[in-house]
Amino acid sequence: MDRVSMWRNRIDIPTNWAVVTSGTAASFVLSDPNHSHTVLLLVMLLTCSFWFIEARRYRYYDLWGGWLRLLESDYYGTILQENRVALSQIWQQLVVRDMHYPHYKTTFLESLGRRLRNNYLAIFLFLLLAWLLKLTIHPRPDLPPIDAVTWINHASVALIPGPWVTGAVVAFYIVLFLIALFARGSSDTVVEVLPYNKVLQKLALPSQKPVSDRMRAGVPRRTYDRAPWDNTID
Repeated sequence: MDRVSMWRNRIDIPTNWAVVTSGTAASFVLSDPNHSHTVLLLVMLLTCSFWFIEARRYRYYDLWGGWLRLLESDYYGTILQENRVALSQIWQQLVVRDMHYPHYKTTFLESLGRRLRNNYLAIFLFLLLAWLLKLTIHPRPDLPPIDAVTWINHASVALIPGPWVTGAVVAFYIVLFLIALFARGSSDTVVEVLPYNKVLQKLALPSQKPVSDRMRAGVPRRTYDRAPWDNTID
């Protein structure tokens, strides 16, 4: 439970960084016509790094959260309902084996999609609106006034032409929306309220990825000959 709480708190930290950085950058850029719109483009990239960090942390949280969800439904729930705990059930074997040989229950792409839909899509849209507003209200003095033809030219960065910069931003946001739409797992329900059968399914999926690099290299793991709590090592 402590591990789950720790990783749940760590998930929110990159979001806080992204919100503070985006708000500060937008305030800085829009406060003075001489401040370049390039700052907002750089913050978009920085927000991507926060997003990737948070997706990685979510995979760890989902790992621990799945174990705790099974304990809630099959351990505490059984005690409260029947005042006893049955031994040698399938969920116990899965949890014990997974504790000795942990695997991620969600892919990195699925984690990116979930965190994007929950938090980062709103942040990226805010940065996009701030960038468009900057180009509109603060035209560059070294270029002709903004109109329907020259607006894109004001998006230029150093020697990079405005159409290239605008095309890169459009492509970037198209990729974001595609990830938000299609990067979904078998169940988009948060692990805290995931149904019992879905948690078991996640524990038994053959597509799980080992957490440790040593496991990917084929280091022997614990196996159990008689019971899931037996510590015999093959």
